[in-house]
Amino acid sequence: MELVQPDLSVLIIIFLTWSLYFILKRSFFDPINKVLENRDLAINGVQRQASDKLQEFEKKSRLYQDNLHVGRLEIYSQQDILRAEALNQRSRIVAEGRQQAEALIQSTKNDLQGQVVSAKRKLESDSTQIADGIVKAILR
Repeated sequence: MELVQPDLSVLIIIFLTWSLYFILKRSFFDPINKVLENRDLAINGVQRQASDKLQEFEKKSRLYQDNLHVGRLEIYSQQDILRAEALNQRSRIVAEGRQQAEALIQSTKNDLQGQVVSAKRKLESDSTQIADGIVKAILR
């Protein structure tokens, strides 16, 4: 087997290749990579901001819902208190009305009984007078 001996052109090609690599890396690949990294940071930053805003919105939404729930419970409890007061007041008014009606009925009954008694007395006296008048008329 015969060994190949490198000549100077191989070394020049290797040198040119490495030179081209460093030149392209410095002038082309590094700026592109930096732009890509900046774009990635911007996209991720915006996504992170959006995620933070979404979490903040969800937190505020939960707080709003909790406050709304507490407010509704307070309103319902106030409505229950007012309803109970209204029912008590209605019961009191109905009881007073019944008492007044019963008093009026009792007073009317007493008046009627008095009128019945006086009417009976008057009828008895009138019947006695009529009977006396009939007897006098017959005897004459």
